[in-house]
Amino acid sequence: MATKEKKRIDWIDTLRGIAMFFVVWGHCQKNNTFIRKYIYSFHMPLFFFISGLTFGESDKIPFKEYFKKKFKGLVVPYITVNVICYILWIILFKLGIISKFAYLENFLGMFYSNNKILTIPCGPAWFLLSLFVIDMMFYFFKKNCKSDFELGIVCAICGIVSFINSISGYQIRGPWHIEAVFTGIVFYYLGYLFMKNIKHFDFIFKDKLRMFIYGGLLFILGFVGQYINRRVSMDGNLYGSIFLFYFNSLCTSGSLILFINLILKRSIIFKNVGKKTMFFLGYQYIIIVTLKHFYPILGSGNLYMFINTLITFTILYILSIPVYKFLPCLVGKFKFLSKI
Repeated sequence: MATKEKKRIDWIDTLRGIAMFFVVWGHCQKNNTFIRKYIYSFHMPLFFFISGLTFGESDKIPFKEYFKKKFKGLVVPYITVNVICYILWIILFKLGIISKFAYLENFLGMFYSNNKILTIPCGPAWFLLSLFVIDMMFYFFKKNCKSDFELGIVCAICGIVSFINSISGYQIRGPWHIEAVFTGIVFYYLGYLFMKNIKHFDFIFKDKLRMFIYGGLLFILGFVGQYINRRVSMDGNLYGSIFLFYFNSLCTSGSLILFINLILKRSIIFKNVGKKTMFFLGYQYIIIVTLKHFYPILGSGNLYMFINTLITFTILYILSIPVYKFLPCLVGKFKFLSKI
């Protein structure tokens, strides 16, 4: 489980790929299904946790370099997929595949990036700008805190502020989902802390039986906890019981980490998806909506919605291969940016 800076880690890529599968599955579900409730209890916290896993010693990089790296890796792809999705939605509207399209709202939504206020052409991409803000905040906090304990206190205060906002009579729903940022940074910190101290968990990772037992226990705890809690949605600023929210998401995330290292550590498919999440994040809704238009049955019943998930995921996987090889510009990878 030892890691090296700047080197991709198979199980993290695999974890990211599986998390993306859950994102697609959740978006194929209707709003009030049990499966959607379960997926939403952990999938976005998991993505922020994963981002924290890869922070490492990034605070030792000059801020200018760190800012440029994150801007090119998050903000540029956000702009790219939203502009392309904006055009694709117009095409689908003209073809009659979608019944309406708010031109001005979607255009303004790209800048505000909060679906609860203005529609975003690429809805799932809100995560990218929120993560960019978290990256900047965490860099600043890490640079100025004297210890990880002090850093944890600062991030915990952010989480408390976010929860108070979520239960207040007048909720702030700011640009770039700033309300979700203050919750996401808590998971980012926990991911950073876990990776920094991962050697302390070797007694689990080096024993398959222990991984199975602890993984199973964490899965059960997370599953039962989310059943008790209300529906969770980070972009909707809904958390239910704050204790159960953190408990459930961390238990389920922990179980996935253990099961991946137990049986899926070198999964080629999910590892590749983990390296190409930008494409899956950016274009999944276009495919989901188009499939439901031509095959309405895919939007009814858990079985058909799961079939829709598999079809969508497969299409995205196949398309991602030529895109990343010949058209990386579709996910915001431009050659000229490497010179900046």
